[in-house]
Amino acid sequence: MYQTRSCNFPCILLSNDDSIASVLELKADYDYYSRSRNRPVMLSPEFHIPRHKDRFGYSFDRKKLTLIGSCNGLICLWSGDRYDENYSIYISNPLLGEYFKVKLPEWEKRVRRVAYTLCYSEGSGQYKVLRSVIRKFRRRPEVSELEVCNLGVDEKWRNVGEAAYPLCGRFGNVNVNGVLYWLKDDDDIKTSASIHSFNLVTEEVMPVPVPPGLKTPSLGLRLAELGNCLCLTDSCSSQHVDI
Repeated sequence: MYQTRSCNFPCILLSNDDSIASVLELKADYDYYSRSRNRPVMLSPEFHIPRHKDRFGYSFDRKKLTLIGSCNGLICLWSGDRYDENYSIYISNPLLGEYFKVKLPEWEKRVRRVAYTLCYSEGSGQYKVLRSVIRKFRRRPEVSELEVCNLGVDEKWRNVGEAAYPLCGRFGNVNVNGVLYWLKDDDDIKTSASIHSFNLVTEEVMPVPVPPGLKTPSLGLRLAELGNCLCLTDSCSSQHVDI
């Protein structure tokens, strides 16, 4: 019997080394141990998520699909190698088995690194794909900029100005009151952390002050949403975690 899935219940995506493996629906009356239909839904490339294909159209293992963002039951997937220009970005509804490929800007030789994420603006009612890109210009320092594409509108990429590249190339999913937050990537581990934000309605990029006296580098920190507030955790100490 086909069972419809309600949007009123959240889901947890289960992954293995960034590879999508299954989805677990969180319903209050479920017995996750005795009833098989309430166990995690295994995701297969044949139905739930797109197959990764190279430039010649050959399919590869689903481990080439990397989870890079999620919101409202939709997931954002990177298909391909992070250091290969022949990659694709997909938006997928894994439970319905529906997905589409995001139209990306033409690749530029001066591009050094890119990072993507998916987010939703309750203020505008629009889904947005964010693209952080670092470009190298001759005889000039590298420039990190943020580009935005509104899905289902014009789907054109717009440059909203300079913005810090996210830590390890991952934005995360820290959306608090319509503002996306992320930690800045920094090659110098001795440099103290830097937090940046993007307003999903006004599309303004702003730096965010860190707690006074914080000297921990970004690699030792994590951002999260806690009680509708921005939360910063410091796990550098082996004895305790500061929040």
